[in-house]
Amino acid sequence: MSALIKKGKRVGCFIIHEMYGNCNSQDALASYMEKQDYLTYCCTPATCCESWNGISTNVYFEWLNMAEKELAHFMNECYTVVIIGYSIGGLIGIHLASKYEVDALITINTPIFISDFRGLIDILRYEQSGKANSNVNRITISTLYNLFSFNRLVNQAKRKLCKLRCPILVVQSKRDKLVNWSSAYYIFENVCSYEKEIQFFPKSGHYILGDSEKGLVFIRVHQFIEKAVESKLMIEGYI
Repeated sequence: MSALIKKGKRVGCFIIHEMYGNCNSQDALASYMEKQDYLTYCCTPATCCESWNGISTNVYFEWLNMAEKELAHFMNECYTVVIIGYSIGGLIGIHLASKYEVDALITINTPIFISDFRGLIDILRYEQSGKANSNVNRITISTLYNLFSFNRLVNQAKRKLCKLRCPILVVQSKRDKLVNWSSAYYIFENVCSYEKEIQFFPKSGHYILGDSEKGLVFIRVHQFIEKAVESKLMIEGYI
């Protein structure tokens, strides 16, 4: 694993989960990558900003700005940086990868096109934990804010795909009832990366990182990152 350390820095995985995803020490993907000797950082609004409350007319763009600051700091700690974006986090990843010179991007079940809008609303709905009787109007308004912000985020991500030049792996579950399969094909066909791969998993749903094929997903992600790192080392003359 010595190839993972150059100039005193390690290869880093900047993992962006869904809106209210769990990025604690038990995060399965991060734990797996750490066992392979990678440096990892999990990014959600909760990890980027302690005062986050989920109520904003520009919720995803505030998240994007926070994630951008965290990525800039993370890039200073790593020799190579790979962004891994899951679900809505994949849209954030597309924005960041189009702006910064990251070494690879992996999108997992990223929602360019939606099959189940009711399911999307459930994901976008924000309700503070510990408040069983939260104000219905507050929840409704925050959900509408999130939906409006989500649509803006998708449209901007679609426009930025053509700016992507880094290696990219597009992962999509075939039993994902929320995200339409065409999302994966759209991303794959519209990026300008010379090194691009697409991988479908036939038995998993939207929450693939906790589904029956999660082990295969982790292995596939690891293989792709190793390939991206090797390509960079060859270009720079290390191997």
